[in-house]
Amino acid sequence: MLTAKRASKCRQQAVYLKSSRYQRSESLLRLAFLGLCVAVLGAGCGQSAKSTTSPPTAQAQVDFYFGGPFSIPGSDLGRSSSTFDHTANQVSVSSIISKSVNGVATLVPTAVVNGTFTAADTGFLKITENVAPDSSGAITAQNPPLTGAWAVEIPGAGVLANLLNVEGASLRAAPVAMAENTVCPSSSPQAPFLYVTVPKASLTQDTADYGNATIVVQGSAVNFSTQPFLVGPVQQSPSNVTGGCSITVLGALTAYPLNSFGNASNLELISIAPSGLLVSYYFQGTGNSSAGAFGGGTGVMGVVEPSTPVNVSSVIGAQYGGFVYAPLNNVSENYDITVLASAFGDDTATSQACSALQSSLAANNGQGAGTVPALPSANSLFGGEFLVSTSSGNVNDPTGSSGSENCDVAIDLGQQDSTFNGLFPSATVFIGSNYPPYSASNPWICSDTGSTCAVSFPAAAIVGQVQGQYVIFVVASSTSSPPARLPDNFGGRPTQPVGIYLFQKTQ
Repeated sequence: MLTAKRASKCRQQAVYLKSSRYQRSESLLRLAFLGLCVAVLGAGCGQSAKSTTSPPTAQAQVDFYFGGPFSIPGSDLGRSSSTFDHTANQVSVSSIISKSVNGVATLVPTAVVNGTFTAADTGFLKITENVAPDSSGAITAQNPPLTGAWAVEIPGAGVLANLLNVEGASLRAAPVAMAENTVCPSSSPQAPFLYVTVPKASLTQDTADYGNATIVVQGSAVNFSTQPFLVGPVQQSPSNVTGGCSITVLGALTAYPLNSFGNASNLELISIAPSGLLVSYYFQGTGNSSAGAFGGGTGVMGVVEPSTPVNVSSVIGAQYGGFVYAPLNNVSENYDITVLASAFGDDTATSQACSALQSSLAANNGQGAGTVPALPSANSLFGGEFLVSTSSGNVNDPTGSSGSENCDVAIDLGQQDSTFNGLFPSATVFIGSNYPPYSASNPWICSDTGSTCAVSFPAAAIVGQVQGQYVIFVVASSTSSPPARLPDNFGGRPTQPVGIYLFQKTQ
């Protein structure tokens, strides 16, 4: 039974977490206290707090996020809380890691990344990691500190990041998407969300690639009514499930199934930010066959559905920073290309920078390998990764100090759905002959034709606005018809899932 004094103390701490942007030295202590409230005092700390959609003020210098939906071996950055301190330019990540405590596997909050960041002219944050995990999960101080991690942020709303995981003498990308996690969703009616599922290397059969979700809150219970689709588009069976939101050591999170916070084998953790971003982390435990709250059996990234159809001209006329993610793209050219910091919208179809892309697409449109049935339409964004050649090899460097991004990818949004604003179910992704591990000077040559190679494949895209900035999330499947494909070192076109995640630039 809660005493009046304990209940009052717990409520005070919940309000403090919501309304203050306090320093990192205090935050872990207060989050730990709130987590203790949940464990010891029960529902008294799990009440929903009223959300706000106001953008952060000039005084809001420290932002708190929950990370998902990617599952990273060893480091497991997918279920983590993060702080970006814009006063001290510091970033820290704490994750829930399974450890043996007295012979029993126990989930323990653990600091896994600590470092600093500086802003580049391209809008990316250059992150230096002083502490980072290795492939076994060991958290190790780095001397010298690791460089090569990047992030883009909509302050107070969310972050897209490529952190680093140490594997022996090499570094591997550890992607993470984050959404603000300071309050549970309010009990007021929630606008529908659009979402994409995140590609997973071990997933051999898709059950959902994207969808829409209506979220209804009743007290601390959170109901998800979802309609998932496969890229095609192919409608899947709808679902209606219930989770519960509470304040935890990782912030305000919704767990599905209801009351499953302590069950690691059957758990999806979801952050629904007041700004309109949504991320979830799906823990694929032993024997777990659940498709999760969103039907895909993986984590998701989403955004609130716009109230009116988006202006496609405005969308493709803007500039974006973010990441191209391909979990099976383990070809090596002295750097890891599973996650590539990229930019879109700086170039157009007629830009000289896009000439290699465009000529390779034309060479395979009705000829060559015949892998490009149609060329990009006027509803297309052009861009690609930042790739710099150095004396020690190629580097993915979006600081802009060595030039702009390449143009080797096009995203054709196609037609906007007539039912769901911001949904583009028949998008297309185009990959040119200069996509890594190739370049304009060393183009991709098809192993089966001996001529210049390029591909296109179907995708789905969702577009929304967060604090006045467009966000674009794209998903392409290895099981669609035709499947998503990227080049390998041998001129082949292996199938693999692909995701593209972009935030609009503000500078």
